[in-house]
Amino acid sequence: MTIRQVHDSGKLPIINGGRVLRIDSDGEIEYTVDTRQGLERSFDSRVEVRCDGRQVEFSGNISRYGRQDNLFGFTFADSIKRINSLLETLGLPPFTARKLYRFADSGWTWIGARVSRIDITCNYVTGSMIDSEALLRNMADHHIGQQKGSLSVNGATVEYGQGSKYVYGKLYYKTTELKKHRSKKSGQHVSNEVIQFCESLGVIREEFTLKSRFLLQNGLAFLGAITDQLLIEVYMNRTQLQRLENVKYENFNDLPKHLRATYVSWKYGFPIQLKKSQFYTHRKALLAYGIDISVPNNVQTMPIKVKTIELAALTAPDWYIKKYA
Repeated sequence: MTIRQVHDSGKLPIINGGRVLRIDSDGEIEYTVDTRQGLERSFDSRVEVRCDGRQVEFSGNISRYGRQDNLFGFTFADSIKRINSLLETLGLPPFTARKLYRFADSGWTWIGARVSRIDITCNYVTGSMIDSEALLRNMADHHIGQQKGSLSVNGATVEYGQGSKYVYGKLYYKTTELKKHRSKKSGQHVSNEVIQFCESLGVIREEFTLKSRFLLQNGLAFLGAITDQLLIEVYMNRTQLQRLENVKYENFNDLPKHLRATYVSWKYGFPIQLKKSQFYTHRKALLAYGIDISVPNNVQTMPIKVKTIELAALTAPDWYIKKYA
């Protein structure tokens, strides 16, 4: 999360990691920028804080801060509580949500803390590493809106909208991520127990980074406007994996009649003879069944046998909560 708030009273402690100056050709200072102060804690975790005396800013993964791993994170509300507890130790005021009513304007207007980035995640069980690998390969051919999936070189991550200033999404093996940390000298704290747990269940994570433009356009730019329920709705509207749970059609004969010919043409690599508007209407309808006809089907590599991967959202087991949370 990245969040900031201006406190008009001022006189707050100055906290930064240094100051960057831009000087023109005449030697005059055009502007200065205070960099964020990195705060390191146990288990190789780090967040950043900055305060210029009036504005307080936090940036980082508070779910990971001071913990061995963040296999299971926190709700938005709990994350704000954890951030505010950290600010208190630095002598800084908490982030708050306040309202200001402007009678001649647009009604209720939020003031207080402003949020410019939120990362939301959900873990899933696929059943095994083999199944999770097959799932990621399949998802690389899917779209989220206009963003087509892109599989990383090592095959461990599918990205949607890399470089986007709106929303960036990805799917990845949690096991691979944890092993990567474990292989570093600074990552020896990563538990083999947690790694084996993820590996045995084939755990994958779906993650979305909601950026400033998205938050502003969707009324989520101020702390007072954000709730856990709203973030869950955002996730459900963008997730690909939740839609996969609703795939009920193993046989194309069970599809609605008007979609059958389109599906068969796509499946066997034949041209899809539809008008542009009709093509997108059929594509939208077939996406509900996990079929994206905008991605050509490589019939030469289609497997003869089909295996159904059953997905389930993963919740933290009691032993993890007691030992790591």
